[in-house]
Amino acid sequence: MAILDEYILRAARLLRNDSSENADDLCREIIDVFKLDYTNPEFYRCINSASSFHYSSSDLRSIVQMLRLEREKQDEERYGSKCCHAITEHIRRLEQALEEGLKGEQLKVVYDSIDYVYANARGYDSYTDGLASYSYGSSNRNDFNDEQTQLRIDKLKHFRDEELRKLKIAEAQGASVSLVQKTTASATSNVQVTLEATFEQIDRLPETTLSDDEKTLLKGMIGDLNTKDKSKQNSKLGKLLSWLAGKGTDVFIAAMPYIVQLIKSQLS
Repeated sequence: MAILDEYILRAARLLRNDSSENADDLCREIIDVFKLDYTNPEFYRCINSASSFHYSSSDLRSIVQMLRLEREKQDEERYGSKCCHAITEHIRRLEQALEEGLKGEQLKVVYDSIDYVYANARGYDSYTDGLASYSYGSSNRNDFNDEQTQLRIDKLKHFRDEELRKLKIAEAQGASVSLVQKTTASATSNVQVTLEATFEQIDRLPETTLSDDEKTLLKGMIGDLNTKDKSKQNSKLGKLLSWLAGKGTDVFIAAMPYIVQLIKSQLS
Protein backbone atom coordinates (compact mmCIF):
# COMPACT_ATOMS: atom_id res chain seq x y z
CA MET A 1 0.00 0.00 0.00
CA ALA A 2 1.38 3.42 -0.96
CA ILE A 3 2.13 5.81 1.91
CA LEU A 4 -0.54 8.24 0.66
CA ASP A 5 -3.18 5.49 0.68
CA GLU A 6 -2.02 4.35 4.11
CA TYR A 7 -2.52 7.78 5.68
CA ILE A 8 -5.92 8.24 4.04
CA LEU A 9 -7.03 4.88 5.43
CA ARG A 10 -5.68 5.64 8.92
CA ALA A 11 -7.52 8.95 8.95
CA ALA A 12 -10.74 7.38 7.68
CA ARG A 13 -10.65 4.72 10.40
CA LEU A 14 -10.10 7.33 13.09
CA LEU A 15 -12.96 9.47 11.77
CA ARG A 16 -15.36 6.53 11.97
CA ASN A 17 -14.18 5.77 15.52
CA ASP A 18 -12.50 2.54 14.49
CA SER A 19 -9.03 3.51 15.68
CA SER A 20 -7.28 4.32 18.93
CA GLU A 21 -5.18 7.01 17.28
CA ASN A 22 -5.40 10.65 18.34
CA ALA A 23 -6.70 13.19 15.79
CA ASP A 24 -4.22 15.86 16.84
CA ASP A 25 -1.23 13.52 16.58
CA LEU A 26 -2.30 12.15 13.21
CA CYS A 27 -2.97 15.63 11.79
CA ARG A 28 0.48 16.81 12.83
CA GLU A 29 2.11 13.68 11.41
CA ILE A 30 0.35 14.02 8.03
CA ILE A 31 1.13 17.74 7.77
CA ASP A 32 4.79 17.02 8.52
CA VAL A 33 5.15 14.02 6.18
CA PHE A 34 3.44 15.63 3.18
CA LYS A 35 4.43 19.24 3.96
CA LEU A 36 0.77 20.25 3.64
CA ASP A 37 -0.16 23.89 3.51
CA TYR A 38 -2.82 23.59 6.19
CA THR A 39 -3.25 25.63 9.35
CA ASN A 40 -6.32 26.12 11.47
CA PRO A 41 -6.76 29.88 12.17
CA GLU A 42 -7.23 28.98 15.82
CA PHE A 43 -3.61 27.81 15.84
CA TYR A 44 -2.26 31.38 15.70
CA ARG A 45 -4.68 32.65 18.32
CA CYS A 46 -3.53 29.94 20.70
CA ILE A 47 0.14 30.73 20.09
CA ASN A 48 -0.42 34.43 20.73
CA SER A 49 -2.27 33.71 23.94
CA ALA A 50 0.17 30.99 25.04
CA SER A 51 -2.66 28.47 25.02
CA SER A 52 -2.28 24.90 23.87
CA PHE A 53 -3.68 24.05 20.44
CA HIS A 54 -5.04 20.68 19.31
CA TYR A 55 -6.16 19.66 15.85
CA SER A 56 -9.68 18.23 15.84
CA SER A 57 -11.60 15.66 13.82
CA SER A 58 -12.85 18.54 11.70
CA ASP A 59 -9.25 19.42 10.83
CA LEU A 60 -8.56 15.77 10.01
CA ARG A 61 -11.51 15.70 7.60
CA SER A 62 -10.12 18.71 5.76
CA ILE A 63 -6.63 17.24 5.70
CA VAL A 64 -7.74 13.84 4.41
CA GLN A 65 -9.67 15.59 1.64
CA MET A 66 -6.43 17.31 0.64
CA LEU A 67 -4.75 13.90 0.51
CA ARG A 68 -7.51 12.51 -1.69
CA LEU A 69 -7.12 15.43 -4.09
CA GLU A 70 -3.38 14.85 -4.19
CA ARG A 71 -3.95 11.16 -4.97
CA GLU A 72 -6.26 12.08 -7.85
CA LYS A 73 -3.68 14.55 -9.13
CA GLN A 74 -0.96 11.89 -9.09
CA ASP A 75 -3.18 9.44 -10.96
CA GLU A 76 -4.02 12.10 -13.53
CA GLU A 77 -0.34 12.89 -14.09
CA ARG A 78 0.63 9.24 -14.39
CA TYR A 79 -2.31 7.71 -16.24
CA GLY A 80 -4.09 10.67 -17.82
CA SER A 81 -7.81 11.24 -18.08
CA LYS A 82 -8.34 8.66 -20.83
CA CYS A 83 -5.90 5.86 -19.99
CA CYS A 84 -7.22 3.21 -17.57
CA HIS A 85 -10.15 5.41 -16.49
CA ALA A 86 -12.47 2.47 -15.73
CA ILE A 87 -9.84 0.61 -13.69
CA THR A 88 -9.07 3.77 -11.70
CA GLU A 89 -12.77 4.25 -10.95
CA HIS A 90 -13.04 0.67 -9.68
CA ILE A 91 -9.93 1.15 -7.52
CA ARG A 92 -11.51 4.28 -6.05
CA ARG A 93 -14.74 2.43 -5.27
CA LEU A 94 -12.85 -0.29 -3.43
CA GLU A 95 -10.76 2.28 -1.55
CA GLN A 96 -13.94 4.05 -0.51
CA ALA A 97 -15.37 0.77 0.77
CA LEU A 98 -12.17 0.21 2.74
CA GLU A 99 -12.24 3.70 4.19
CA GLU A 100 -15.92 3.42 5.12
CA GLY A 101 -15.36 0.04 6.75
CA LEU A 102 -18.06 -1.72 4.74
CA LYS A 103 -18.75 -5.31 5.77
CA GLY A 104 -21.09 -8.16 4.91
CA GLU A 105 -23.71 -7.66 2.21
CA GLN A 106 -22.76 -4.03 1.59
CA LEU A 107 -19.22 -5.07 0.76
CA LYS A 108 -20.43 -8.04 -1.30
CA VAL A 109 -22.42 -5.67 -3.51
CA VAL A 110 -19.23 -3.72 -4.22
CA TYR A 111 -17.27 -6.92 -4.89
CA ASP A 112 -19.87 -8.30 -7.27
CA SER A 113 -20.11 -5.11 -9.34
CA ILE A 114 -16.34 -5.18 -9.90
CA ASP A 115 -15.69 -8.93 -10.01
CA TYR A 116 -18.18 -9.39 -12.83
CA VAL A 117 -16.14 -6.98 -14.94
CA TYR A 118 -12.72 -8.63 -14.55
CA ALA A 119 -13.40 -12.27 -13.70
CA ASN A 120 -13.99 -13.31 -17.32
CA ALA A 121 -12.37 -10.43 -19.19
CA ARG A 122 -9.57 -11.23 -21.60
CA GLY A 123 -6.16 -10.37 -20.22
CA TYR A 124 -7.20 -10.52 -16.57
CA ASP A 125 -7.08 -14.27 -16.02
CA SER A 126 -5.31 -13.96 -12.67
CA TYR A 127 -7.90 -11.62 -11.19
CA THR A 128 -9.79 -14.27 -9.24
CA ASP A 129 -6.66 -15.93 -7.82
CA GLY A 130 -6.77 -15.67 -4.05
CA LEU A 131 -10.23 -14.13 -3.89
CA ALA A 132 -11.86 -16.16 -1.13
CA SER A 133 -15.16 -14.41 -1.71
CA TYR A 134 -15.27 -15.04 -5.46
CA SER A 135 -18.40 -17.14 -5.21
CA TYR A 136 -21.51 -15.17 -5.92
CA GLY A 137 -23.65 -17.50 -3.87
CA SER A 138 -21.33 -17.29 -0.87
CA SER A 139 -22.97 -16.30 2.40
CA ASN A 140 -19.82 -16.57 4.53
CA ARG A 141 -19.39 -13.12 6.10
CA ASN A 142 -15.71 -13.86 6.73
CA ASP A 143 -15.20 -13.73 2.96
CA PHE A 144 -15.93 -10.01 2.94
CA ASN A 145 -13.15 -8.20 4.81
CA ASP A 146 -10.45 -5.54 4.54
CA GLU A 147 -7.82 -8.05 3.39
CA GLN A 148 -9.98 -9.18 0.49
CA THR A 149 -10.75 -5.56 -0.43
CA GLN A 150 -7.07 -4.63 -0.39
CA LEU A 151 -6.23 -7.68 -2.51
CA ARG A 152 -8.65 -6.48 -5.18
CA ILE A 153 -7.14 -3.00 -5.06
CA ASP A 154 -3.62 -4.39 -5.47
CA LYS A 155 -4.70 -6.57 -8.40
CA LEU A 156 -6.38 -3.68 -10.20
CA LYS A 157 -3.37 -1.42 -9.65
CA HIS A 158 -1.20 -4.13 -11.22
CA PHE A 159 -3.53 -4.39 -14.22
CA ARG A 160 -3.59 -0.60 -14.55
CA ASP A 161 0.22 -0.48 -14.68
CA GLU A 162 0.19 -3.23 -17.29
CA GLU A 163 -2.27 -1.25 -19.42
CA LEU A 164 -0.08 1.84 -19.12
CA ARG A 165 2.94 -0.21 -20.12
CA LYS A 166 1.15 -1.45 -23.24
CA LEU A 167 0.14 2.10 -24.11
CA LYS A 168 3.69 3.39 -23.74
CA ILE A 169 5.04 0.57 -25.92
CA ALA A 170 2.48 1.41 -28.61
CA GLU A 171 3.42 5.09 -28.39
CA ALA A 172 7.11 4.24 -28.63
CA GLN A 173 6.51 2.05 -31.67
CA GLY A 174 4.50 4.80 -33.37
CA ALA A 175 7.16 7.38 -32.61
CA SER A 176 9.88 5.09 -33.92
CA VAL A 177 8.07 4.46 -37.21
CA SER A 178 7.51 8.19 -37.65
CA LEU A 179 11.16 8.89 -36.94
CA VAL A 180 12.37 6.32 -39.45
CA GLN A 181 10.05 7.73 -42.12
CA LYS A 182 10.93 11.40 -41.60
CA THR A 183 14.62 11.41 -40.75
CA THR A 184 17.33 11.82 -43.37
CA ALA A 185 20.15 10.86 -41.06
CA SER A 186 21.61 7.38 -40.96
CA ALA A 187 20.07 4.65 -38.86
CA THR A 188 23.22 4.43 -36.79
CA SER A 189 23.20 8.12 -35.84
CA ASN A 190 19.49 7.88 -34.98
CA VAL A 191 20.15 5.02 -32.59
CA GLN A 192 23.09 6.80 -30.98
CA VAL A 193 21.01 9.90 -30.21
CA THR A 194 18.20 7.75 -28.81
CA LEU A 195 20.73 5.79 -26.74
CA GLU A 196 22.06 8.95 -25.11
CA ALA A 197 18.54 10.17 -24.36
CA THR A 198 17.66 6.78 -22.91
CA PHE A 199 20.69 6.80 -20.62
CA GLU A 200 19.62 10.24 -19.39
CA GLN A 201 16.13 8.91 -18.67
CA ILE A 202 17.58 5.97 -16.75
CA ASP A 203 19.90 8.25 -14.73
CA ARG A 204 16.89 10.38 -13.74
CA LEU A 205 15.08 7.40 -12.20
CA PRO A 206 15.01 7.74 -8.38
CA GLU A 207 17.18 5.48 -6.23
CA THR A 208 14.02 3.94 -4.79
CA THR A 209 13.07 2.76 -8.28
CA LEU A 210 16.48 1.60 -9.50
CA SER A 211 19.80 1.55 -7.62
CA ASP A 212 22.98 2.97 -9.16
CA ASP A 213 24.32 -0.55 -9.74
CA GLU A 214 21.09 -1.55 -11.48
CA LYS A 215 21.22 1.57 -13.64
CA THR A 216 24.77 0.67 -14.72
CA LEU A 217 23.68 -2.90 -15.45
CA LEU A 218 20.66 -1.75 -17.47
CA LYS A 219 22.69 0.72 -19.53
CA GLY A 220 25.25 -2.01 -20.21
CA MET A 221 22.60 -4.47 -21.41
CA ILE A 222 21.04 -1.80 -23.64
CA GLY A 223 24.41 -0.85 -25.10
CA ASP A 224 25.15 -4.51 -25.87
CA LEU A 225 22.12 -4.62 -28.18
CA ASN A 226 23.91 -2.46 -30.75
CA THR A 227 25.45 -5.36 -32.68
CA LYS A 228 25.06 -6.48 -36.28
CA ASP A 229 25.03 -10.13 -35.23
CA LYS A 230 21.30 -10.95 -35.31
CA SER A 231 21.58 -14.11 -33.22
CA LYS A 232 23.55 -12.34 -30.48
CA GLN A 233 21.17 -9.40 -30.56
CA ASN A 234 18.12 -11.67 -30.17
CA SER A 235 19.75 -13.48 -27.26
CA LYS A 236 20.73 -10.25 -25.51
CA LEU A 237 17.29 -8.76 -26.19
CA GLY A 238 15.59 -11.77 -24.62
CA LYS A 239 17.71 -11.46 -21.48
CA LEU A 240 17.07 -7.72 -21.28
CA LEU A 241 13.30 -8.06 -21.62
CA SER A 242 13.30 -10.82 -19.00
CA TRP A 243 15.22 -8.53 -16.64
CA LEU A 244 12.88 -5.61 -17.33
CA ALA A 245 9.83 -7.78 -16.61
CA GLY A 246 10.88 -7.93 -12.97
CA LYS A 247 11.20 -4.17 -12.62
CA GLY A 248 8.68 -1.39 -12.21
CA THR A 249 6.71 0.36 -14.91
CA ASP A 250 8.92 3.48 -14.78
CA VAL A 251 12.00 1.43 -15.64
CA PHE A 252 10.20 -0.31 -18.49
CA ILE A 253 8.99 3.00 -19.93
CA ALA A 254 12.48 4.53 -19.76
CA ALA A 255 14.10 1.66 -21.68
CA MET A 256 11.51 0.61 -24.25
CA PRO A 257 11.64 3.58 -26.68
CA TYR A 258 15.31 2.90 -27.43
CA ILE A 259 14.78 -0.85 -27.78
CA VAL A 260 11.95 -0.35 -30.24
CA GLN A 261 13.96 2.28 -32.16
CA LEU A 262 16.98 -0.03 -32.38
CA ILE A 263 14.93 -2.89 -33.81
CA LYS A 264 13.19 -0.59 -36.28
CA SER A 265 16.47 0.90 -37.47
CA GLN A 266 18.02 -2.51 -38.09
CA LEU A 267 14.98 -3.67 -40.03
CA SER A 268 14.94 -0.58 -42.28
